[in-house]
Amino acid sequence: MRGRPQRLGDYQSPSGHAGVRALTWAEVDCIREQFEKLNPWHDALKSPFLKLEKENVTSDGERHQLYAYCISAKLYSLFNLDRDKLLIRKPSGHGLGFLQVPYSIADWQQKTGRKWNEDLPPWIFEAWHLILSRELGLPHVPPRWLEQPAAMAVPITTPQVLERLGCFKDELRPFTVVTVPFPKKEVGYLWTGYFIMPYTERLDALHGCPMVNVVSGGTFYIHDKNSSTLPKPSGWLSLKTMKDEINHILSRAESKFCTPNGGTCTSKTIGLLVRRHIVAGEFHYIGKEASTRWASGPDLSMMADAGALDPAHETFREYERLVDPKYLEEIRVEAKQFSTKLLSRQSKVAECAIRTFKNGKNTVRPRTLRKLTKAIHDLQNKR
Repeated sequence: MRGRPQRLGDYQSPSGHAGVRALTWAEVDCIREQFEKLNPWHDALKSPFLKLEKENVTSDGERHQLYAYCISAKLYSLFNLDRDKLLIRKPSGHGLGFLQVPYSIADWQQKTGRKWNEDLPPWIFEAWHLILSRELGLPHVPPRWLEQPAAMAVPITTPQVLERLGCFKDELRPFTVVTVPFPKKEVGYLWTGYFIMPYTERLDALHGCPMVNVVSGGTFYIHDKNSSTLPKPSGWLSLKTMKDEINHILSRAESKFCTPNGGTCTSKTIGLLVRRHIVAGEFHYIGKEASTRWASGPDLSMMADAGALDPAHETFREYERLVDPKYLEEIRVEAKQFSTKLLSRQSKVAECAIRTFKNGKNTVRPRTLRKLTKAIHDLQNKR
């Protein structure tokens, strides 16, 4: 292949699909050595320009073969495999991080007597160990929490979240935490939106607990077949389990790429994917991640049952979070109680920005609005 760029069709997998050649360790080290000539910290910090991540080496510093299992752009796991011994090195929390945790890091540390040093909680590692063991046909013991009901703990911290609570938006106070269970769609029960219930950490004891629909205000009761041997009464709904959610992420479609022939990519697509074309429409500024639900935290606006998402494209939709003008007007009235200079000194926001906001401009950045709101409350408390 020397003398010209290598094309995607130059390599094929054992199944006959197009592929790309993986670099050997020696080739990677050669590339690192060439970049080392540009390293300004080589002598002072003794730090390489292109360092190997910790997942490439074992605890004793020995380099070890690293494998990757990828479902979509941000849904993957890096792991070591030594015969039947599977070790998860770097899992992705995307698609799982919004779920209420089955147990805390403190619980794990107390049970094992060891300190947890990873960024993601241990149950994420257990989930990926289950996924890879099933996919690779390895012997494994399913986690004890696998049949636990799936739910999401949602703190009411913004006007946008409060607005999503439907008929309860005027009844719940800010900073209240509610539990959002995920009932299964069942024949004979028609409902839209989602459900809320008082916050609870005991997700294994939800049988018989009431949950209220935010659209209709109707009350349903939770049926947990693991907690009761009696038939499910009328008006009771079963919840999705952690196992259901794990199986769901395995069927998620990759939205940033197409199939090798340019078609829609699904969970059954095989082969080297190609980049998906983007059609630009109206431009507006967004945060680094539009989908906080799939990243690491709860966000009611990302729930498909709320009508905000097309399930086939939920991973790449973009949402412009608008602040209610009535809420801005209330903040503006409170801001006018203090001088612009005092507010600027308290909030670290430029005087010109505060002056513009006081004069009626509503296009204020969320971060700036949070700083102003905090400064106003702090000044009011000092009175």
